[in-house]
Amino acid sequence: MTPARNPWPARRPLLALGLAAALSAALAVPAGGVRHRYEIEDFFPEHTAARRAYERACAAFGRDDRTALCVLSLPRPLDAPLLASIDALTRRLEALPEVERVVSPANALLPTRRADGAVVLERAVPAGRSASERRVRRLLALCAEPPYRRALLADDARHALVGAVLRPERLGHADRARVLEALERERTLLAAEGIEAQLTGYPLQRVLLARLAASESRRFLPLAVGATLLLSFLAFRSLASVVLPLAVAAGASLWTTGLMGLLGLPPNIFGPAVYVVVAVVGVTDSVHLLARQQELRSEGLSAAAAAALALREVAAPCAWASLTTALAFASLVTTDIPMIGRMGLQVALGVGSALALTLLLFPACARWLGRDPGARAGRLGRWTERAAVFACRRARGVLCAGAVLALCGLVAAAALRVNSPLLGDLDPAHPLRRANATLAARLGGAVPLDLLLPPPRGAPPFAAYRKERLARVERLTERLRRLPGVLWATSPVDPLRRLAPLLERVPPEDVPGLLPTALLLAHEQVRPWVDARSDTLRIRLRLADLDTEDAFALFERVKALSEEVLGEPVVLTGQGYLAQLANRAIVSEFSTGFCIALLGVSLALLGAFRDPWLACASLPPNLLVVLCALGVMALAGIELRYTSALVLTVVFGLAVDDTIHVVSQLRRLRADPAPLASTLALSGPGLVLSSLLLAGGFAVLLASEFLPLRVMGSLLALSALLALVGDLLLLPALLAARYGGAPPASASPSASSAPRSSSRRS
Repeated sequence: MTPARNPWPARRPLLALGLAAALSAALAVPAGGVRHRYEIEDFFPEHTAARRAYERACAAFGRDDRTALCVLSLPRPLDAPLLASIDALTRRLEALPEVERVVSPANALLPTRRADGAVVLERAVPAGRSASERRVRRLLALCAEPPYRRALLADDARHALVGAVLRPERLGHADRARVLEALERERTLLAAEGIEAQLTGYPLQRVLLARLAASESRRFLPLAVGATLLLSFLAFRSLASVVLPLAVAAGASLWTTGLMGLLGLPPNIFGPAVYVVVAVVGVTDSVHLLARQQELRSEGLSAAAAAALALREVAAPCAWASLTTALAFASLVTTDIPMIGRMGLQVALGVGSALALTLLLFPACARWLGRDPGARAGRLGRWTERAAVFACRRARGVLCAGAVLALCGLVAAAALRVNSPLLGDLDPAHPLRRANATLAARLGGAVPLDLLLPPPRGAPPFAAYRKERLARVERLTERLRRLPGVLWATSPVDPLRRLAPLLERVPPEDVPGLLPTALLLAHEQVRPWVDARSDTLRIRLRLADLDTEDAFALFERVKALSEEVLGEPVVLTGQGYLAQLANRAIVSEFSTGFCIALLGVSLALLGAFRDPWLACASLPPNLLVVLCALGVMALAGIELRYTSALVLTVVFGLAVDDTIHVVSQLRRLRADPAPLASTLALSGPGLVLSSLLLAGGFAVLLASEFLPLRVMGSLLALSALLALVGDLLLLPALLAARYGGAPPASASPSASSAPRSSSRRS
């Protein structure tokens, strides 16, 4: 028989090294220009009616994510000195170039009668004048009524809110970061006066979460790589076992970043997970190749010959395994959530990059940095062979145990909750969570909900502003304020009642009819509630941080009450509404994505094995891992949200990898007297070592401050071990019906391994 030709990296290792270095240098250029992106819009599904309604609302009233909030806890109820401190803070913030306006108790507009008898709106602390106890009393009276009640001051006057609204053209990451830095300086100044300041609001949350993601990347990528390198060295005790995984992890991270830059896929909040997954998963290909090369060295082959044969035998399974992993991650694009879709594409690119680097670098590392494995090389293979023999002899028991475990996973999964509270992915003690808790308890909350009231269809001009309609709007707003879960609500009539003292002899019942006049004479005062271009009114609400189920119950009550009072439909929108819509759709979104991943992986298995029976038999062990992951999530109290549901697709894609290596080896040994035992003897060491490396690499994410990374790390580490058990026990039990059970009594593992290996080399 003519020997198969070795792959070209094995024949030209120096050329392969040069190509890897050249590609790395080329991709380093676009990698240097990649910038982190964390935009709230990336959390919301695209191409939906709710998303379009939100975009229309932003066009009409401006974005609802422009306000940086400073929550002030005062040492005593508000008095003149404290109001002077708040005024100084307000004026410093107003001077920032990124800030369009500041909303605070110090610049709240008080109706004031001048010496000539005219009534004007004047700042609570006018320029050039000091705060006084009289103005404090007037301010407290103003803040006891809408729209200022609980918007600027708490009912006990011990908490105040200062909001810096950023300019629409200054919403970039650098602008937000400068505002955050300014507020952090202000917090230090306020602390010297005995005032505690907590920072929150969407612009600041994005910067802080982006910083968290960047710091997590710097912390956990080295930890993950270090854990895999340590385990690799303990397994192989060679320089190649350190240099190759390190080069692949570093190179794959560089290539992935460069491809992100070329394709316009900036890293987002899941950046740490992307790089950890790419680094850890990329190293597993190295482990399979090194394990097989070590086995071949123990049979007497030279380092160069063993490297070439290992590459010839294992490269194809590695390629198919990488393809299935990439398909599983790429299927996340179907979720219609830009952040998740981009993360899936990034990992898919990284997995492909890691495979290419492994195939280019392995021959040189194995030839020049390997070592003689000695007598210990075959011990792990004998252990895995015994596991296969056990599974084959007790196939029914193993299959029954697998079925019971799958059923338990399904039963436990029924208790999973779909839930997404605001900033629920952060620890309760995180400063952002504490600031939002203060907002919810003392002030108007931080979760926005808007009710849009389009003009009645077919109505004449200005019909949207009729006194009778606006009176109903005011009644609706008052009833909305009494709904449990609604912390703050205001309507277009509230600023009209504040403006009414400027006019003489306007009866209270006629105030709602002042809106057309206000649009002409005081447009800035009513602009947050009225879009004069489309005659659309807006009722603004702030909600408590509710669980998903409670939030949707509240949304339904708001809709029903609105239609009851107004007699016309309303449109719900706002970031709080969209976030809950995205979370409620997560089950169907990821169910679709998982089905697509399952189909893609099944086709890849069919292409790899060219045998429908083998492809179908390879799926149950990996589906069992997914069911176990679901059960563990339910038992551990992990709530299902878009940040945790994606783990299930990832788990399935990673679990299939080792199955591909087993079945690919089995196809080569199908003529062996005991193919299953021989297969696990040869591929088992790679399976065990790669699974341990995956578990160790992902386990470092358990130390993260970001809940999704902890969930991903724990579930992926556990799933790697469960997948190993499935491939060592459940898969042989499934395949025993076709390929036979234990080896003949006369054939010992040690006696049968060498002839099979030599026959494949011929």
